[in-house]
Parts: sequence; structure tokens; C-alpha cells
Amino acid sequence: MERRFLGIDVGGTGIKYALMDNQGKILEQSEAPTPMTSLDDYLQTLVGLYHHYENENIEAVVVAAPGRIDAATGYFYTGGALTYVHEVNLKELLEKEIPVPVVFENDAKAAAQAELWQGSMKGISNGIVMTIGTAIGGAIILDGKLHRGSTYAAGEFSMIPVHWKNQDGFDVWAFTASTHALTDRLARQKNIDPASFSGRDFFTLHANGDSEAQQSLEDFCTELVRGMFGLQTILDVDKIAIGGGISRQPILIETLNQKMSELFAMLPSFNPASQPEICSCTFSADANLIGALYHYLDLTNQL
Repeated sequence: MERRFLGIDVGGTGIKYALMDNQGKILEQSEAPTPMTSLDDYLQTLVGLYHHYENENIEAVVVAAPGRIDAATGYFYTGGALTYVHEVNLKELLEKEIPVPVVFENDAKAAAQAELWQGSMKGISNGIVMTIGTAIGGAIILDGKLHRGSTYAAGEFSMIPVHWKNQDGFDVWAFTASTHALTDRLARQKNIDPASFSGRDFFTLHANGDSEAQQSLEDFCTELVRGMFGLQTILDVDKIAIGGGISRQPILIETLNQKMSELFAMLPSFNPASQPEICSCTFSADANLIGALYHYLDLTNQL
């Protein structure tokens, strides 16, 4: 009999859910609103999704969600934008209502595990998965395994300090090298309302030869690569994979590799760091679902 799983990807506004097989193939998929009201409403929504598929002989429920999560126990230290999920063991609560195992994984770390299993990180011993969007999330792969850190927060790149000489403290990488930073700067330069200017708008201008957009991308990639180089001097990875909607723009990956090559050409001969390959992630919309399943299979030694 085909093994089946219920995959759930909790977002800030919507919950994607899917019936999946043990190879990560999505057999059926839909979406529901994310409850913003209370923990009870959140729990009942997830329980309801299980009951929707309970006749499918579901083996386990695998969930990707925002927050700082102990993925072995299902304990949420924080819940991201879902503030009612704070210092709560969701696994224990749900397994009182659902008669199969329930496992949780941080959403960015789930996406990285999808890449490790079947995507850009397959066969890679050491790598970085970096998701560029409103902020900069991601994960670190060391010795072929996800590195979680002592408090499950490894790979949260947004808060890396930059511009140390700011007298009021320091800026952080999310403010200077996220998609939001890229579009916001150009919109203000052109006196466009930043709220109405998207990444798609930016790359349309770039493709049409807009000189300000082209220079903005050059500056943005320089900023990103300098941060990547800092990570490389610490982690010494083979590959850096870029995720998020922006990663679907080939010019971004091309420019990042160009800037990384230029940086390494400038470095002194005694520099010990090696140049990593930069590529786009294989998965996009379904990465969290596939990675949550990988986490369950890895946790239960079924890979």
C-alpha cells in the first residue's frame, strides 16, 4: 500500500496543506486561512485538516511553521507572527486529538531540507540555503545534515550586523540586502510609492535597460556577496543556494557569481577561503511541505 502523509505549511496569512507520498510527491493540495485569533482556533484548524484526510490512512502529519522550534519535541519557543504560539508544545497538544505522529519543523529549515533531499543541496556536504524576501532567512548544512544551533536559531541571517560605525548602534543585513531593501531603494530614487513597487516591477525595469535599476542590482549584489563572504570564512561551504521569489531571476544569480569572482580576485594570496558556487534553489512554493516530510523521515530513520 502506498504510504501517505498530510503535509501542512503554515504561513502568516494562509495554510497550505497537501496529501503526499513518501517520495515527496504531492497528490492533492489546497489552502485555508491562517487563524489569527487564538491557539484553540489554530489547533482546531490543524485537527480539521487531519479529519479531512483521515480516510486516506495517513501515516503522520508533517508541519512547517514559523518560529524558533525544537523540531525533536515540537516545542515552540516563539511562533513568528503567530504570537499565540509562544512557549507551547504543539506536538503534545495535537497528538491528544490526532491518532498519528505529528512533527514540526521551522519553515526556512524545512525549505533547506527539501533542497538537501531532492534539490540544489543533494549530495553536498556543506552548504548554505538563503531565502531572500522581506528579510533574509535560511539554513546551514554541515556534513550533510541541517545545523540547528544550540537554541535552534542557526541560519537566521537577517540579524547579522552590518555598517558597524553607525553611531546609534548598527544596521542589520535584512535592512540592506533583502528584496524589500532592493525595491524600496529604487522606488524612493524614482519617487514611486514603495508599497506599490514589487520585485517584478524592479526586474521589468532592469530588463528594459533602466540604468538606475541596473546600478541598484549591482550595488545590491555587492552587499549580498560581502555578507556571503563573511559566512564563507566561518563555514567554508561548497555551495550557496538562493531561494525566494527573487531567485527565479537568472540575472540575479549571474550577477552574484560575477561579484563573488570579482571579490575573490581582489583578495590577497594568503586568503584561506575558497569561492563557493551560487545557484538558485530547486524548489519554491512546495519546498516547506517537501522539507517537513524529509524531517519526519529523517527523525524516524526512514530515509
